[in-house]
Amino acid sequence: MTWKDRWGGSTGQRVAGGANFIVYTLVGIAIVVLANWFVSNHDHRWDLTPSKRYSLSPQSQKLLKELNRDVKIYVFDRERSFGERRDLLGMFAAASRRVDVQYVDPDRQPQLARQYGVRTFGTIVVAAGERHYEATGDSEEGVTNALIRVLKGQRSACFIQGHGERNLDSSEPDGFDRVKKALENENYQTQSVVLMQKMEIPASCALLVVAGPQNDYLPPEVDTLKKWIGDGGRAFFLLDPGVELPNLSKLLADWNVTLHNDLVIDLNPVAQVFGTGPELPLVMKYGSSPIVQPLTNRMTLFPLARSFDLGKDYKAGVTADSLCESSADSFGVAGWNPKIQKISYRAGKDEKGPLKVAVSGTVSGPAEKKEGRFVALGTSLLAANRYLGFQANRDFFMNTINWLSADEDLISVRPKPQDSQHLDMNARQMRGLLLGGVLGLPLLIIVAGTLVWWQRR
Repeated sequence: MTWKDRWGGSTGQRVAGGANFIVYTLVGIAIVVLANWFVSNHDHRWDLTPSKRYSLSPQSQKLLKELNRDVKIYVFDRERSFGERRDLLGMFAAASRRVDVQYVDPDRQPQLARQYGVRTFGTIVVAAGERHYEATGDSEEGVTNALIRVLKGQRSACFIQGHGERNLDSSEPDGFDRVKKALENENYQTQSVVLMQKMEIPASCALLVVAGPQNDYLPPEVDTLKKWIGDGGRAFFLLDPGVELPNLSKLLADWNVTLHNDLVIDLNPVAQVFGTGPELPLVMKYGSSPIVQPLTNRMTLFPLARSFDLGKDYKAGVTADSLCESSADSFGVAGWNPKIQKISYRAGKDEKGPLKVAVSGTVSGPAEKKEGRFVALGTSLLAANRYLGFQANRDFFMNTINWLSADEDLISVRPKPQDSQHLDMNARQMRGLLLGGVLGLPLLIIVAGTLVWWQRR
């Protein structure tokens, strides 16, 4: 047998097969190496989950992008439990080079655990400089709120009382305890102020909130508010329809804002999708203020709202702009009060939309270069417990608070609680899944394997 016959027979086939195996192996290794190199140098995530579970919210991304100091996030837990939090906290570290995540076993490093007052496993602590704060849970919202508290410190949001305003401690549908919790999560301390007692505003107040008064303020109270805002103070007015407020209306008029005594009715058919009535305007048209810029393509609900107008005359040191407007299908019922039962458009008396239901403005004092800020809403129900969770209502309210307190870097869309995913099946569908997936698929594989074996035997 010649060498050509030998290498052309079974021996040659084995050598060729071995060579092919080596080549394919090398190609596979090269693909794996290139894939790892690409991932290491081009880190990118694709989050295809419906609730964007593996993506940070715009607020968290904005906050991390604008970090100007180093931040450490400590996870105090047993070593076997570290993996449960690596997905979330890895996103924080990937979003900013200033964030360092450290996983600490309190049993192995008890001194560090005592330094941060850690008492239970699973505690997450955010630290920056001499400040540190424990996150309220291991969610993105909990970690982001802890980061805000560490970076910003605590401020006071003062709610004026004494005229039938909303109750901060009430858990009723029209109460404000959810607003109170939202403020505390972003490190605002809430306190009540009764102007009639001292006619002065505490120095600790970063901003004032007038939330749905049922009676007008007295002239001395209005003068106190006007002077405070003119000296650089910040105020948030939430004024419900059907309440006569001549003194507060005069205060707004001094800032080029006219408060109408009406009720906004919106016949926009889009609202029917959400099951809301015409007395609950659905707002999708926003102005250019930083407060509402992140809310593009999002909706806010203004239940039982009155409208505003902006004056065209120039007033020194005053600027006023529209924040939110109802649709072109809306109109304002002039002279509305809760006793009116039947509502319809009255030509020549009622004003057609779009109507301004929220405005903002700045006031500069004549002597000192201090800028006061104010925001006025035509309803206080937007922030009530029953409506605060609707679409962008909470973001709008908190963005307003951030703008008033000059925390523009916090204005964004906040983290949302993760929605649990459920698969609802009836008894017939469950039987089909059992027979097809649990029993049928393995049986099909066995039958296919048996047929292949029978053909090759």
